[in-house]
This record gives sequence, structure tokens and C-alpha cells, in this order.
Amino acid sequence: REGTLHENPRFPMIVLRTPKGWGSIDYIGENKIEDNCLSHQVIADQAKTDEGQRKQLEDWLRSYRFHELWDGEKFDDDIMSLIPREGRRMGDTPHARGGDPVYKPLVLPKVEDYDKEQICNLDEPICGTESGMEKIGSYLRDAMKLNADNRNLRLMSPDETYSNKLSAVFEVTKRAFVWPHKEWDRDMAWDGRVLEMLSEHSLQGLLQGYVLTGRHGVFVSYEAFVQIVASMTDQYSKFLKIARDVKWREAFPSLNYILTSGAWRQEHNGFSHQNPGFIDGVLQRQGCYTNVYFPADANSALVAFERMMKSTKEINVLVCEKRPLPVWRTIDEVKRDMEDGVAIWDFASDEDPHMVFAAAGDYPTLEALAAISLVRQMVPAMRMRFVNISSLSALGIGNSSCRVLRHDFKHYFTEEQPVLVNFHGYPQTMKQVLFDYAQNPDRFIVHGYEESGSTTTPFDMMVRNRVDRYHLAMEAFAKAA
Repeated sequence: REGTLHENPRFPMIVLRTPKGWGSIDYIGENKIEDNCLSHQVIADQAKTDEGQRKQLEDWLRSYRFHELWDGEKFDDDIMSLIPREGRRMGDTPHARGGDPVYKPLVLPKVEDYDKEQICNLDEPICGTESGMEKIGSYLRDAMKLNADNRNLRLMSPDETYSNKLSAVFEVTKRAFVWPHKEWDRDMAWDGRVLEMLSEHSLQGLLQGYVLTGRHGVFVSYEAFVQIVASMTDQYSKFLKIARDVKWREAFPSLNYILTSGAWRQEHNGFSHQNPGFIDGVLQRQGCYTNVYFPADANSALVAFERMMKSTKEINVLVCEKRPLPVWRTIDEVKRDMEDGVAIWDFASDEDPHMVFAAAGDYPTLEALAAISLVRQMVPAMRMRFVNISSLSALGIGNSSCRVLRHDFKHYFTEEQPVLVNFHGYPQTMKQVLFDYAQNPDRFIVHGYEESGSTTTPFDMMVRNRVDRYHLAMEAFAKAA
């Protein structure tokens, strides 16, 4: 705790091994109970009707001599002496309640300072590209610097900080590692703010404890392997659902994930590293506290990340590519787009469209815009609209605090025109979201990851799953015919 121990500690350990069901009933009939699997849960399940079982159960329970500890009104002095004095009980700690003084909002840099000046459009074949993860890395580095005195911000990652392009954080902090360091070790310190361990479930547990005691953190993982903690996320969401309704539990930071190294870029890892399914479970959590962000570019990724780190009592997931991609929107435009979680991009849209293209995710957006360019070249008279979906929640399109309502849906997607949706994850995930909106579901066609994976080029991956520009253009021609 003091940070002065710089060697491998040899802490004492006591190992106690006991029989399963130790001290319970030895046998019930011919069934062995103590020291056997049958001692699990209800062991005398016929005690209500079987006098013999009821007698065995009563004898066993009376063997604990509870009457010596409880006089009918209170516990005896020995038991009461074990209860910590007021102010020292678990429920007395402010860390269990959140809010002031334990919870302190982060001091965050201005996202406008990271704006990309050169913005792309459909008419400019050579434009600015940027890595969303590198941009987040720079922002996180500066945030750690601004909150150095509070020491309330950590990055959790299963041995992937370099791979996921977050190396900028090592300019101001290191990995926490308390055992002896080798002379060839890089970016390690006994008091680092980065927790890197190839054990996703351990990191999940550490992060939950960290945010519930008022501190801030983000868990960055390969998209395919964050599924390891999916059940833990589900259990945390159940806690969150209850905690949000408890008046005395005040503010505490959200549980934040960044999923990168997605299915579309796996040139050497292949099929085993292609699984966008984590977002499915998050979107199925019923309530207004789960959000999944699909930034189209680096500026969008940064604005979404800022929103996540400012939020409280939520589960947020950011799906972000780590390699450079075109930057389509300025910071100010992204902020407006994210107010509703969906936006019409005017530079790629016509008035009174014959067809709507929509996309959620960076590569799906890139390919949808390229498809619009192809269709315009071949059929100039065809009018199209492009709609970018930047966030989804369990409640629908948009984030959990501001979702698109059904009567507003037609503003973006028209009332009757065909809609081609290019989605980052499984098509069925997006279809579930659209179900509550679409009065005419036949006009919606959803493309996404169809479990057609391999070790191949990014473009071939998109072709295999029919999310590429050519499949989208052919779909548009078929719908227009």
C-alpha cells in the first residue's frame, strides 16, 4: 500500500480443507450426505412428510446450540462483541454509497483540441485519415495527467495496450507491477495507472470494485475476447438496475468498455478473432442504463469516449477500429449527431430520396458511402440519403437517455422508401432494434457479420459477409428495379 515493497513478497497462507457438508447429517436412508455431493442445497427434502427425516434435520440444527447465543430478543455478549463499533462497519464506509466525497468527476481535456482539420467527403478521393484508438490514447494520456493528484483514473487491458494503439498513455504512466523488474522490461512501474493482465475476468472484477468506490476506469479488449466476461457484465447490470433505484446510493462512474481489433481487420489472426457478439448481450439488458457506441471515425470515437467518461451509473461500450480510417465529421458535427444517436449526413444525401442507406460502425460507414458513390456514377438520377447510426441502447436507436422515438423515425428513414442498413455486428441484432420502429419491415434490408470468417484481407472479409460497397450497390439496383 505504501509503494515501498520492490521485491517478490512471500505472504503467509493458511489452507483449510474440509469435507463437503462438514458437520451435517451423515446418512439419510442409504444416501451418504456428509462428505458427498448430496450435501449440496436441500439435503432433507422430505422432512415435511417424513418423521425420520424431520428428526434428523432437527437434531442436526439443534447441534449448533443456537439457544446459547440467542435469548429470544438479542444475541449474547460474545456475539455482540464481534460487531464493529459504529463508524467501522461495512455499511458505514462512504465508499459503499458513492457520491461526495468519494466520487469526483474527472477533469477532462477539451475534445475540440483534438479535432482533425482535414475532413473527407464523397468528392475528395484523397483526404485525412486517423486512428480512433490512437486519438483516444492521446486523450487518455492527457486525462491521466490532469487527474494525477486525484489518482482516480485507470486503464485496464489484457496485455493489449501496445496492440490497441494506446501507447501514448505510457508517456505519463506505466503498467503496475509490484514484483522485481528486469532490465529489459518496458513501461513498468510499482505505482503505474495501467493494469495489464491476461485474465479478462480478473480485470472485470478489479474495474467493478474500482468504479463502485468512486474512481474511473476503462476496460479495453479485443472484441472477440471480451465475451469471456459477458456473464459478469450481465450480473453487474442486474446490480445496476437495483442500485439506480436506491435513494441512498449516490453517483459513481459508469462501467466503460472499448472493443477493438474487430472482425473486419484480421489479416493474421483469422476466424477465432472474429466475434461481435458482446454487444448483443449489452443491448438485451432491459433498462435505461446501457449504451453501445459505433463511431464512424476518430472524431466520433473521441466524442463518444468523452460522453462515457462523464457518465454515471451506466454500462457503456465503444466499438472502435485501431487503424487509420477517413475522418468524415468535425467535432462540432459529431456532437450534434450524438444528441440523438442518429443523423442524416447532408454531404452524402439528396432531397426526397428514392432510397436510404444507413450504417452503424466505421467500416460499414465507409462501405455504405462508397456504395452511394458507385450508384451515383452509374445511375445519376437516383436520389439517395445517408443516415449514420452512432449509438444504440436497449431502448432503441440513440443512447439510453435520448432515444429516437417511433414518431421521429420517419424523419430519418422516410415512411416508405427502401432502407439498406450496413451494421457492424450480426444482422439479427440490428433487426431486433428495427422491429419496434418499422411498420413495413419488408423495406429494410440489413447486412452485417454473417460468421463468414477467415485469415484474409479486410476487403475480402467484407465481401464474404456482403457488407462491401459492391454488394450494397447491387442490392440498391435490385430494390430500384
